[in-house]
Amino acid sequence: MNPKETRTDLIVLLRIVWEEIMLPIVNVLENVLKVKRRSRIWLCPTAAFTSIPLHAANPFLTQPDRSKEPCLEDLYICSYTPTLSALVRSRQLTKKRVTPSFVTIGQGQPGAGKGKALLAVDSELELVRELVPATANRTTISGDAATRAGALEALEANTWVHLACHGKQDSEQPYHSHFVMRDEHLTLLDIMEKDIPRAEFAFLSACHTAVGDKETPDEVIHLAAGLQFSGFKSVVGTLWEVDDSVAKHVVEAFYKYMFHPKEEGVMDCTKAAWALNCATHAVKTKVPLEQRMVFVHIGV
Repeated sequence: MNPKETRTDLIVLLRIVWEEIMLPIVNVLENVLKVKRRSRIWLCPTAAFTSIPLHAANPFLTQPDRSKEPCLEDLYICSYTPTLSALVRSRQLTKKRVTPSFVTIGQGQPGAGKGKALLAVDSELELVRELVPATANRTTISGDAATRAGALEALEANTWVHLACHGKQDSEQPYHSHFVMRDEHLTLLDIMEKDIPRAEFAFLSACHTAVGDKETPDEVIHLAAGLQFSGFKSVVGTLWEVDDSVAKHVVEAFYKYMFHPKEEGVMDCTKAAWALNCATHAVKTKVPLEQRMVFVHIGV
């Protein structure tokens, strides 16, 4: 999908996806398999479908008598998985419980030639830090400390990570896709060369972190999949460009659902898909359609 498509084009695409692809699947889930509404489902798209927001399929009906017909996200909690084996592996790893530690990594001033300044990054990091339970060991890495080496070390040392910066998918060399740090890029290859067995959850608040290579879409070579390959069981990534000033609303709502005060500091990465679904519904009046559906959940 081209992120520069008009809103009208986007609505038409999602309506087609709903009618031609997802509605028949929903009929099977409800009428044949008897899957209850609001259950989790996993999407494993292939070929050209890897760049289409299947989770956001919507009838967009305007007739008064049918305007409340539910869309896919009203019916089910959607996650993606790059491969079935990746999902099985992530599920097996969730059985191992570890003491949680949470790091927020942000680079809003990447330097000349590395992209525009992201003015909302520091406030986003502070917001996330405030919402993370005090029972977790919390660390923030930003500014001059947010280097390639510093970010890679933080990924290895922590179980939960929130990363806010520029992200870039390299269409010619997918393994060179990267997060923009102060000095050198943190590449997909850097991440995939690390084994991070204690890792649980990553929120990638950066552009193009969950979109694969156009030439080899079935190989699912992107940043979010790379983190899952390295050990993160649950990952939130993005399909196209993210407006950092608007996306902050999604981030805030997401963590409020993830860490409800009544749960007394419980950190469960398997809640991420549900929390993202709730968050995108909660910010409909604040965040435009294309910036709500840009976020996708991958894994358990």
